[in-house]
Amino acid sequence: MKTKLFKNNRLIFIMMFLFYANAIIAQTIVRPEPISGKAMTKSIIQQHLVYPQNALDNKLSGKITVLFDVDKNGNATNHRVENAFDNECANEAIHLVKQILWKPATNNGLPIDFNHEYTIEFSAKNYLKNIEKNKIKSIPEQDLPADDSYAIYEYKNLDKTPNPYFNNKNISFGAYLRSELKYPDQAKEFEISGTVKLSFIIETDGKASNIIIENSVGGGCDNEAIRLIQNLLWTPGIKNDKLVRVKTTQEITFQFGERNYHDGNQY
Repeated sequence: MKTKLFKNNRLIFIMMFLFYANAIIAQTIVRPEPISGKAMTKSIIQQHLVYPQNALDNKLSGKITVLFDVDKNGNATNHRVENAFDNECANEAIHLVKQILWKPATNNGLPIDFNHEYTIEFSAKNYLKNIEKNKIKSIPEQDLPADDSYAIYEYKNLDKTPNPYFNNKNISFGAYLRSELKYPDQAKEFEISGTVKLSFIIETDGKASNIIIENSVGGGCDNEAIRLIQNLLWTPGIKNDKLVRVKTTQEITFQFGERNYHDGNQY
């Protein structure tokens, strides 16, 4: 009887040990994450999403999960969709996920290869509602095709560099900041001043993605700077007669009680 009880207790101990050992191992692995963070990336995805017309006409909605691999350097490859409610929406989902730049997964702080996934929601109802409210902005249709390699270029390697795009050609970037910048209440209360520096990718649709705060000011200034960049359209960069993705930076200065804008870009 004692021997059987001992064996049972030993078996329970081994099972508990394996359970907690697996839990500890699982806790050491950190999954890949978008460089802009989860919340901002979701917002950026919705800004760039172009609903396929056939799916929109038929009000097809649902979620599509894109599977892909992220290597130790954060490079994502092998994007695919196994199940989807609509093939055109699946292609749009893959296109959007290919734009995301990633921090690699880590195990005990060391980068590792990882099989990952990202889910995009398609809501025809919300998309149509945004069209009615004129929330969906776009640049004029471009004559050149978009580069499908998703390569990212520096300004110095371009044939033609991006520029802020405005319907009114007399508006400059500085004028845009003067009219659109809203000094955050918290920054006003504590008289916070400083320059927010953002880095981001100008996509071939003329919108910003993968926004990163390089220099933070706080007091709500960071979020306001991000809002201004997200609401801005650009003429895309051009390389070898193709529209290409371009990495750039932008500084926006908040000066309490004085001139509260600064055009720090080079173009």
